[in-house]
Amino acid sequence: MSDALSMNSVQLVINNRKILNNLSMSVPHGSAVTIMGPNGAGKTTLLRVALGLVKPTAGDLHIFGNRGFDKENRKLLGYIPQNLGLVGELSVFSNVMIGAIKRMPRWRSIAGVYTKDLVTEAYSLMYDLKVSHLMNTKVKKLSGGEKQRVAIARTLIQKPSIILADEMTASLDFKAAVAVMDIFAEIKEKMGITLLMTHHNPEIARMYSDNVLIMMNGRIEKNIQSKDLTKEAVEDLYET
Repeated sequence: MSDALSMNSVQLVINNRKILNNLSMSVPHGSAVTIMGPNGAGKTTLLRVALGLVKPTAGDLHIFGNRGFDKENRKLLGYIPQNLGLVGELSVFSNVMIGAIKRMPRWRSIAGVYTKDLVTEAYSLMYDLKVSHLMNTKVKKLSGGEKQRVAIARTLIQKPSIILADEMTASLDFKAAVAVMDIFAEIKEKMGITLLMTHHNPEIARMYSDNVLIMMNGRIEKNIQSKDLTKEAVEDLYET
């Protein structure tokens, strides 16, 4: 299976401190890979490097075999940050359409004038994610789980080939987290989108990942098949 995303010997040094330390990893096309590790391990930074938001000091990044630091490659990536990045004062519909900005002429995005096809696509996504009845509701009035669904819809309307999700279930209880991750599992199976996620919950990682990468001190220390992810395999991750 070819790699959707790979990093080779990536280093990031800030103020003489190695944030990413000779990091190498790969995410096979069509797979779901979770990164686990303690706070400060570099998980979010790894995602930001993949997105082109942070330029590494050294090393290579490839997206579907192409060097990943150019703008065209970054269009293949969708990103859901831990805080979701939603605009609380805007409606669900407006937040979803923010994800479509790069798919329309600039004047349309500024004026909020959307094509019929794009509006239909947005409504279909909201319907599938069970938030269409909330399309005119301000995001700040939604529950945590509803906000997650809006963030997913906003990302899917970008038509990404890879979705990077950073601790997006961290604020949810287990039942709500499972409901959100069920959506990701369906996205992976039905749409063939590759998933690279970070999680703190080993059970969620085991249930919804093909592989789990254990990250410590800016490096990937272990690559574990999800079926082999045991309590013993991660028992040292969260020592304080």
